[in-house]
Amino acid sequence: MATFGSNNQLRVSSGCVYLVGAGPGDPELLTLKARRLLTSATVVVVDDLVGPQVYALIPKDAEVVYVGKRGGKKDSAKQVDIDAILVSKARLGHIVVRLKGGDPMVFGRVHSEIRALVRAQCTFEVVPGISSALAVPATANIPVTHKTLSTSFVVISGHKPAEMDFGTLAKVETIVLLMATRTIGSICESLVESGRGKDTPVALIHSGTNPDQVLLLGTLEDMAAKTQGKKYSPAIIVIGQVAKYGDLKTYLDESDDEPSNTDV
Repeated sequence: MATFGSNNQLRVSSGCVYLVGAGPGDPELLTLKARRLLTSATVVVVDDLVGPQVYALIPKDAEVVYVGKRGGKKDSAKQVDIDAILVSKARLGHIVVRLKGGDPMVFGRVHSEIRALVRAQCTFEVVPGISSALAVPATANIPVTHKTLSTSFVVISGHKPAEMDFGTLAKVETIVLLMATRTIGSICESLVESGRGKDTPVALIHSGTNPDQVLLLGTLEDMAAKTQGKKYSPAIIVIGQVAKYGDLKTYLDESDDEPSNTDV
């Protein structure tokens, strides 16, 4: 927990803000600490990407402030307003849980909120969560690392393809895309133009870890057509040879590899 005084720690205010990662959606994937804090909160400031079943854990007498924060939604609150809400509620003495999907430090815009809390000398604590970038591929049986196919991976936002370095990305063994359902066609095309093979496997996992999870498998060549006109948001997209493991037959068809004690 952060306090601030002569020893370079935040001074304790009357309330406290917990910046909590809610995990990828399944409430059973909440950390024990996240669950405990959520059930004792007096104010919960919640994102759109938090799993619906997690809402059931919020105390009935808690104030719930919905701030949206899904790409493209016009009713999402401005970040500066969210920062102000957190500071205001903390100063009123509330136990505030700022609930974010996945891990708060992975595309969670938590930097702005921490800065506001530090400047206002409010007590706060960051509570890590399971990132959807790792958990969702796992639920589709897709390893983001593999002894021979993927010794590295990159997690990147697909929100602004024009700002992506496709020359570099085309050389990365495994690409995990967040916020890319509206731009997947452009991204696939740009990767091919930058030298990635058209037959590179692609897996799209919609609503990962939830009962309505959908897995769509394809390639850089055909994924745009497979997603055309369909609503797959929110989704995690995996690009690379490991994406083929979304089809369990891949595990059956491959030959036994070397002893697993050196596996990545």
